[in-house]
Amino acid sequence: MKRSLIRGGLLRGRLATYLTNHHHHHVAMKYAFRTQFPSIGSANAQVAAKSRSRKWGRRILFCTCAGVSLYIFVDCMTAHSLTRSLRTVQTMIYIIYLYKVMSPETMEEYSELHQTVAASLLNLFLKNEGLYIKLGQMFTSMNHFLPGEYIDTMKALLDSAPSVPLDDIQQVILEETGKTCEELFVHFDPEPVASASIAQVHRALLQPADSQQDPVEVCVKIQKPYIRRQVFWDLQTYRFVMFVLGAAFNMPVTWAKETIIEGINREVNFSMEAANAVRIKNDFADREDFYVPYVYEHLVTPRLLVMEWVNGVKLIDVDRVRSRYSDVEILRILFDVFGSMIFKKGFVHCDPHGANILVRDFARGDVKDPAAHNQEHGRCSGKTHHKPQLVLLDFGLCCPESERFRVEYAILLKAMMLQDMKTVKEIVGSWGVDDAVAFSSLQLRKSYDLVRRGNYGETTREEAINERMKQRDSIRNLLSNEERLPYELSLIGRSIDILHGVNRLYGAPVNRVGMFARSAVAALGPLSTYEDVQQYLREINDLSGVTNEIQLLSTSLRRKSMSLFDTTLEQQRRQEEAAVACHRHTRGTSLSHRVWEGITSMYCRIHLEVFLLILDVCHRLNQWFGRGVQPSVGSRGEAPLMRR
Repeated sequence: MKRSLIRGGLLRGRLATYLTNHHHHHVAMKYAFRTQFPSIGSANAQVAAKSRSRKWGRRILFCTCAGVSLYIFVDCMTAHSLTRSLRTVQTMIYIIYLYKVMSPETMEEYSELHQTVAASLLNLFLKNEGLYIKLGQMFTSMNHFLPGEYIDTMKALLDSAPSVPLDDIQQVILEETGKTCEELFVHFDPEPVASASIAQVHRALLQPADSQQDPVEVCVKIQKPYIRRQVFWDLQTYRFVMFVLGAAFNMPVTWAKETIIEGINREVNFSMEAANAVRIKNDFADREDFYVPYVYEHLVTPRLLVMEWVNGVKLIDVDRVRSRYSDVEILRILFDVFGSMIFKKGFVHCDPHGANILVRDFARGDVKDPAAHNQEHGRCSGKTHHKPQLVLLDFGLCCPESERFRVEYAILLKAMMLQDMKTVKEIVGSWGVDDAVAFSSLQLRKSYDLVRRGNYGETTREEAINERMKQRDSIRNLLSNEERLPYELSLIGRSIDILHGVNRLYGAPVNRVGMFARSAVAALGPLSTYEDVQQYLREINDLSGVTNEIQLLSTSLRRKSMSLFDTTLEQQRRQEEAAVACHRHTRGTSLSHRVWEGITSMYCRIHLEVFLLILDVCHRLNQWFGRGVQPSVGSRGEAPLMRR
């Protein structure tokens, strides 16, 4: 055994020696060959290199073709959303570059920079169309925050958007209802009466349910076919752009971003728009000077909405409205209705621009017989002022308010008007805002220092510029605790801004601050102080079963979801509505409570009216003075700017 092991070891050693010698010999021969024939070695190396280059070239070409093909396929399937998103990111980078690199020093240079950026955004919105036009239209209502160059440039987006062919519209109707236009309508006008960013409207005659009845004239709103494929990508791009802009300019935008995104999601769902219209119609069923068209609920789908057709003059048509109606009376109705929405009903229409409001002659038969009224309105003519009725359209974007926000916002406006800074600081402090004066200026769209000195009139161009510069410095601090800000502020602020624009369109004939203050005090009733409001909210919480734990959960959800339309918050609002109804019923059964609340409410109204009397006198004097100096100002080619 020992001898065999020794023999095996010797054999392995000899084999190793042989292999080593053979390897060295092979290397030496290879070296000698390369030395004697160098061209052959380099040629082989070049051939190998070319082979590797071809291989990687084929791989890169294949990956490029696959990537381009995938991009084209996805882009076509999403109605060119990828191209639109890339265009958006490119514009965003350009805007960041301009604001970060450019260093304007004078107001003219600032104006030129803002104009350049606004033109880039307008070009982006016009090329991308769809939801981008709707986002651009939102800029026109942000005149309290954005520079005037943005507002003026974006007004081009208020014109009609491009319409889609009739065949595409008929296909959408067929997909949504399973029936053709001929089956649903006696007549369907092929030409749209209006084309908006996400939908277009056609006039039609609805087939009657009974052959003995006459066809009914209706308004058919159809979503444009490509919107459904674009909305997800557009909103994700918007979310990304807002995140980058917020980080680049150190601006907290999360509190409004998610609410706007969810609001647009609901706006492209016509079923929700129909529900909003029905609710507002029920809320104001007792008013004869305000009307909401009837909704044909059996013809409502996420992409189709059929409503009653209403004849009238658009509020944006100033000359026609003034030739027939009193603009002061119309605007008083408008601000009274929206004041009731904000401070009493708790459900607010958030797109009340002039094209979404019609004016028609009022008659006591209007509500019961709208068709007869439409015919009568078409026959009426003349220059004498008629009693107006406002008709509200387009309910896609509406804001539901929590009971806490409704009463706190009402007491806040009352306190700002009465210059009760203690109450103002308590309310805005609970919202995470430290600078009560800056917040009041932002809400009133006017320097609060001027308000406290008795200047309640229109804001001049110089005042608007100075106030905007101050707000740029303070807006970052106002939003530092964004998780505590009410969700409703962004949408309610949008609605108020649009209403201010309508008022300015007519030369600001009504004092919008006083109108809203009266609505706030009327909605508060006997709640005259901040302590009264907090006691009322505690009673509502007890009735609705909202405990401290649920309030903490709501705060946690605020940090996570940051959306007004969160399902948990919607459920909480429904519980609050039931609790409010129960609370009012309980109070109404007690005679002593009714008497005390009536006396307290009357005192609060008288107190405010005395204060507003001074406000109205200042407003009328300011308006009279403005009319007196207008010719001299106009001779210089610049009309006075009513920024309110």
